[in-house]
Amino acid sequence: MMLDAAETPVINGRRDLITELFGVWLVLAVFLDGWAHLNLPSLETFFTPWHAALYSGMVATGLWTASVIWRNRKPGQPLSQALPPGYRGTVVGLVLFAVAGGLDLLWHELLGIEVTLDALVSPTHLLLGFSLFLILGTAVRSARTGRRARDFEWTPAALFAVVLMTGLGAFFLIYCSAFVRPGPTALFIPMPVGTPGRLQAEMPVVIGLTSYLLTTALILAPFLFTLSAARRPARGIVTMLVAAAAWLPVAMVGFRPVAAAGAAGATAAAILADVLLARLPQDWLDRRLPAVAAGIAALVWTGQLAAFAVADGIRWPVSLWLGAVVLSAAVAAGLALLSSWGANAGTRYAGALG
Repeated sequence: MMLDAAETPVINGRRDLITELFGVWLVLAVFLDGWAHLNLPSLETFFTPWHAALYSGMVATGLWTASVIWRNRKPGQPLSQALPPGYRGTVVGLVLFAVAGGLDLLWHELLGIEVTLDALVSPTHLLLGFSLFLILGTAVRSARTGRRARDFEWTPAALFAVVLMTGLGAFFLIYCSAFVRPGPTALFIPMPVGTPGRLQAEMPVVIGLTSYLLTTALILAPFLFTLSAARRPARGIVTMLVAAAAWLPVAMVGFRPVAAAGAAGATAAAILADVLLARLPQDWLDRRLPAVAAGIAALVWTGQLAAFAVADGIRWPVSLWLGAVVLSAAVAAGLALLSSWGANAGTRYAGALG
């Protein structure tokens, strides 16, 4: 049953914001540990300063969560009933992280330490990542609990949570990030079918194009999620999402100059996108959201490519780099259409499709 406005739980914005600040600790520790796996191939033990940063952050988060539950408890009330809105998933995440941490220790003792790409797809690391998503999503669950869609307003903590989850997603997808793979700056000479070495020459381009599509989804999916329960985009949301998806991975691989230039260009374009969104008529958001999403994607990647051109030069043929922008815009438009699909979708987006 949907709760009436008077019955809606009171959202403690300060409490949730503190919880998400602990999330910053966790996300930064994850990227620090990732940096160690990428740059220290001689790493041969589970007990490292980077793991200490991560697990101490989890202990601190657990203690804070316990204090939140205890303060929320009424006299005589079981602890299981004292969980504030949104914090049940947090507790599940903490327990799951402890289990995954033990399994990760056992994994390393039996099979050794992962070096680079295998560290990102290790089952125990993926389980740790899932538990972190549950913890980082606390403020989103808290803000949405018991609220009608038309009454919902994004709290600063909830928006911060979405940005942190985007950053964590960027960590696990760093091997196919368009921000750490500046593909358009690499020379590519098209070869006819059947030419020896053609597949090997095309593989970096295939990976580069795929990276653009996946990174577009990483940025636009949370943007559309925040818009699904609000009439207007949150101020600065595109810039925050692009910054999380770009700068954290770029820092993890060591601030390579060309990659950093591309991240700066994309961030500048994202700022422009936010300025334009603030001036956009509501009718465009209501009826032409796919076009808006496509425009955001096109603007962000055009900014990145412009920065590449200045910092190092673009060596892909125009058909490739322009095609990457167009394909990314198409992915963004498709996500926007799917995110708003419903009983009235055919009517609502008739203009966008026509």
